[in-house]
Amino acid sequence: MNYDFSRLNDKEFEFLVCDLLSSLYGKRVERFKAGRDGGVDGRFYCSGKEVILQCKHYIKTGYKGLIRRLKNDEKQKVIKLKPKKYIFITSLPLSRHNKKEIQSIFTPFIENDQDVFGQEDLNELLAKYPDVEERHFKLWISSTSVLTRIINNAIKGRSECELDEIQKRSCKYVQTDDYPRALEIIKKNKVLIISGEPGIGKTTLAENICLYYSSKNYEFIDIEESLTEAESIFKKGKKQIFYFDDFLGSNYFEAIENKKDSHVVKFINRIKSDNKKIFVLTSRTNILISGVHHSSVFSNKNIQKDEYLLSIKSLNPYDRAKILYNHIWFSGLSEEFIDEIYKNKRYHKIIKHQNYNPRLIEFITDVARIGGIVQHSYWEYIEGTLKNPKDIWSNCFKVQNNEYVRSLVNLIVFNGGNIKEEELTKSYYKIIELEHIQNISNTEKDFVSISALATRTFIQRHKKDEEFIYTLFNPSISDYVLNEYCQDLHKLTNIFKSLGTIQSLHQLTSLGKGRIVNFDYVKEICLSIFNENYCVDRTYDYQVFIAYQLTDDENYSNNIKIILQKIIIKPDFIKEFSKFLSLLTIYYKDLEIADQTFLYNLISNRYLDEEEINDLANYIFTFGVEDQVVIDELNVNIKYHLKDELETHLSEIDLSEFVDVSYDAGDEQVDYDVNRIKEEVISIADNIVETYPFELLEYYNYEQEEVIDEIDIDELVSDYLSSLNEPDIDDHLTMRQSHDCDIDDLFERT
Repeated sequence: MNYDFSRLNDKEFEFLVCDLLSSLYGKRVERFKAGRDGGVDGRFYCSGKEVILQCKHYIKTGYKGLIRRLKNDEKQKVIKLKPKKYIFITSLPLSRHNKKEIQSIFTPFIENDQDVFGQEDLNELLAKYPDVEERHFKLWISSTSVLTRIINNAIKGRSECELDEIQKRSCKYVQTDDYPRALEIIKKNKVLIISGEPGIGKTTLAENICLYYSSKNYEFIDIEESLTEAESIFKKGKKQIFYFDDFLGSNYFEAIENKKDSHVVKFINRIKSDNKKIFVLTSRTNILISGVHHSSVFSNKNIQKDEYLLSIKSLNPYDRAKILYNHIWFSGLSEEFIDEIYKNKRYHKIIKHQNYNPRLIEFITDVARIGGIVQHSYWEYIEGTLKNPKDIWSNCFKVQNNEYVRSLVNLIVFNGGNIKEEELTKSYYKIIELEHIQNISNTEKDFVSISALATRTFIQRHKKDEEFIYTLFNPSISDYVLNEYCQDLHKLTNIFKSLGTIQSLHQLTSLGKGRIVNFDYVKEICLSIFNENYCVDRTYDYQVFIAYQLTDDENYSNNIKIILQKIIIKPDFIKEFSKFLSLLTIYYKDLEIADQTFLYNLISNRYLDEEEINDLANYIFTFGVEDQVVIDELNVNIKYHLKDELETHLSEIDLSEFVDVSYDAGDEQVDYDVNRIKEEVISIADNIVETYPFELLEYYNYEQEEVIDEIDIDELVSDYLSSLNEPDIDDHLTMRQSHDCDIDDLFERT
């Protein structure tokens, strides 16, 4: 290992040094509050003599700045202290000559240069005391070996990119009391749902939980939109951690309408059935509460119970102080700007402010966002931001950027917060045309130039499966834009005309159902898209979705039938399969369908969810479909779905009653009753089958025994035995730094 300690702020560096020297000398090292014995960062007693420690991070200043400070300030402090023994530690690399020079400054208090510790010495001590290394999360997580392990445990593509970004951001992370609580929930239940208000730190906590488990050889899977992707790479018996940020999205109506609630609960069951899986989710408190209130699936599962839920409600004053201090340290702010925060201990006003949250702290300490503010206006900017947090994007959005940038950001927001580069490029040029935006300056307004201008201020660009994706830099951008434009029908219409994605239509209907957009606007926008032929060259899903919104208006029936006929003649994959079946049912008699081969082409080689299975079955029943290939494909999906459902419930079996483990001459002997375990499996299968329409199962000659026979009892027992030997989370990682020093001590400038 070879740390440069740049990921630690100066106070974190002091804690690390005290921890290391405690291990080296076998003594408890004390720390002191600000103002008590200047020049003392720690002390211990050896043979009755007081030993004084002094730590200097100085990673930003360098060796020359360090020596200047030692000669001008620290030397006089040490002379005044007259310690029996003085030990000096710095994070800077030191040569033999450097150590001699530092020793000479503090002679006779530093007896020899062995009492001067530099970067190389600290790395040697960390190698000697690895338990100290792991106790300091931010340091340990940046080691070369851990970084290699983290990246190797990420699924290639978006997950790898996301994990890399999380690791880069981790230097600003401050462990609060919520961190050990989160780990405890995961230890017990394998599932963690983190809820809280916007900006409180849900995502940051979740990301660092994922980072920790990735370093412990868990494969990391970032879920962006749907659990379908996660299900496809779920590997039984393999260590995997699945991360679903903002799992209900911005609107719970969309989640419930699209059966995401049922999907999430089933995936939770699946996770709990495998002791080597972890599932971490986040949601805004109001969205989660509303989602639970409107979802019988969530209510029945009692998804809010303490078993899974960690609600981040507030931060104690010291945690607030550490977050502020850490952001200042890594901000790149000039000393003049930092002085404005320290003046008259103004940092207390920030820490105690009723609107304090980590996201606001990030904003007020971000150099890029305060570039146009002069030093003497900085405190006014801080107070204004804290007083009116909803306006944090206003100046940046309206004044500091042009209409081209605003249009680009609007497209991403109304596409649900992410969009492919190819789609965004087309949409960008279309909205410029529709909005008649004129280039009144000589600067470039092409997509590449504008996207580069918006990147890192409003948006981010990353690679996923060989494609570039644009996402929002911060979720609060979406809140601002929605509040700004959701009542402007003309603007909304142009935005959604420009966006040719099915994702944008889902966003539109969600905003309507949530009353964020006037519900009548949804119909008007869809009519405008349809009437002006914006559907023509777009995907089947897009056309079906728009047609589905217009079924109550007979004026559009002929146009809808043309869309359906086109799909029947040239079938292709359709995500909006249930909406398509609904339209097909309405216009079935007029379409004069000769055979159902197109249905087979639409459903073959795909996984139908529960709603799609029921809709397809009802369609077949209603119109007496007899095409055997379609029926066989449906039967395969029913069987697969029942088996998958059964496997998620196998964890309900208490195998301790049927498995006996004994030891003969040190060898493990395992006996288990296969028949009794199979009886338990049959009982669970019977309960699942009761939830399905009996005539559906009877019609397709469902053979329960076939499904049960595919359950591997030996593997079930093997997983159970593995769970008995699964090691616990390392408890020492939950250790928080002790609150030996108060807030003023934390902000003491050395």
